[in-house]
Amino acid sequence: MIILEQAKSLRDIVTTLFEQEEFDTGLKILESRKDLPEVIVLECMGNFHFYKRELQSAIKHYEAAIEKNPEHMIARYQYLIGIQEEKRKNLISAFERYQAAIGIEPKFVDPYIELGGLLVKVGNFKGAAQCYRDTIKLLPNDLASHHNLKAVLAELLADGCEEISNELKNIQAKIEKLEDGGAVIPTGHQW
Repeated sequence: MIILEQAKSLRDIVTTLFEQEEFDTGLKILESRKDLPEVIVLECMGNFHFYKRELQSAIKHYEAAIEKNPEHMIARYQYLIGIQEEKRKNLISAFERYQAAIGIEPKFVDPYIELGGLLVKVGNFKGAAQCYRDTIKLLPNDLASHHNLKAVLAELLADGCEEISNELKNIQAKIEKLEDGGAVIPTGHQW
């Protein structure tokens, strides 16, 4: 059995392959590594289903991993439960789940986007702006995140927050540059 840190490193590699829709390659790596802890294999299979958009299957694998080791934290599980909580109007619980996902895996972008949208819903535009800034750090060419940041900065400016006017101009310039480069707005990212 390999040590947990090595297993987590391999999990990250496999997850990146799944994220890039290289499902066969990721599965082959998993199948070739019989020495992985079961909790990591279950999480990886959850991630496989997550990126195939088979979310109920993903949750089943994540919950099986957590049952094996209740202390094993899974970012995508926290994220998915956060979405469910938000749909149920349990906004505090959703907020906590998104924050947990970010804490577990700071480079996993999805919870930043959802947290930004949640903060917009409750009128916390400063918090939402920070979420979208963080998203842009992770995905510098994501046009939707730039539009989201522009929208919340415009709200802040309308509320008298003059210090963000330069940032708003810079974001607008970046949006124009991205649009000139042929970037498209992915669906589902804008609030």
